[in-house]
Amino acid sequence: MMPDQYEGVTEFVGYGEAAMYLGLQRNTLSSYVARGIGPQERLDSDGKPERRIVGQYLLPVFDRAELDRWATQRPGQGARTDLVSSIM
Repeated sequence: MMPDQYEGVTEFVGYGEAAMYLGLQRNTLSSYVARGIGPQERLDSDGKPERRIVGQYLLPVFDRAELDRWATQRPGQGARTDLVSSIM
């Protein structure tokens, strides 16, 4: 069994880290979050998305537990959730 490279990691800062963990492209994850179909960003005490300064960038923070929850519930690749079955 291969060791888990994310063992002990509880949070991911930025779309890049979170996307790598999920096996997605950074732009795919940021698009999902922008459209409201991605994992929930961690919220601060005011209920606003938490941000961290890394270099010159203000990046979102994701909890590993939320990424795991979202990954198990997301539709498969290419799934059309906007269509209704026409079988009668």
